[in-house]
Amino acid sequence: MTGHPKRWKVRRPPQHEEGKSYQDLRQQIQTGDLLLFRGNRLLSSAIERLSDSPYSHVAVLARWEDRIVAFQADLRGVEVLPASTMVCKYQGKVDWWALKRDARATTGFSDKVLLDTSLTLLGIKYGYLKLALLGLRILLGRALNPRDAHATPDTLFCSQFVSLCYRTASDNHLDVNLKANDASTSPSDFATSGFFEPRYQLFDGSGGDACRNLLEATPMTGTPNWGRAGRLAVRTWDGSARRPPQPGA
Repeated sequence: MTGHPKRWKVRRPPQHEEGKSYQDLRQQIQTGDLLLFRGNRLLSSAIERLSDSPYSHVAVLARWEDRIVAFQADLRGVEVLPASTMVCKYQGKVDWWALKRDARATTGFSDKVLLDTSLTLLGIKYGYLKLALLGLRILLGRALNPRDAHATPDTLFCSQFVSLCYRTASDNHLDVNLKANDASTSPSDFATSGFFEPRYQLFDGSGGDACRNLLEATPMTGTPNWGRAGRLAVRTWDGSARRPPQPGA
């Protein structure tokens, strides 16, 4: 720990005092909240060490009717996934940080604009080179460029994507690092910006259902006029069900 003194200045969320899981807490999550990740992989450790932070990845949360989804720029590019799947599958720890009430009220933050921006950026490729340049800038003492390009980027990495979404949704008021452009932000900038507050460390309470069988085929009923009585329909799982603890678990 002594080799990375700044890392421990970030106050990380505790586990819920009653042991509540993601499924128990999901109704409290709002559009604009964050997931911050502490990974177990080599790349995650490298990002954490370079940024002097316990965090290596960030995703933005949004309520979509009765669903909670997470937008992220991952190695596959910018994508959207059920938040329950991300919590269940991530190899490491997942922390929920909430956008503070006064930040929502005083920055002109718009849920709709955040969601629209995140959807607009879906499919953009992952910014491997930009992430490497960020690491180089940090090693050289954070000689960061404060200017952002006006054109839509052709590649994005995780914190660059989330920073762009928040600035757009707040008319540049929710800028987590005023000294840097989006491509020079790291996941730790969100934790230290003052706009977010730590809530809880999340864990899966579905018994693994959130990681598998997201689409469950079930026989269709009431289709006598279709001529295909054996057709299958898809029943989606909404990510909210909590499986009760098994005996002896």
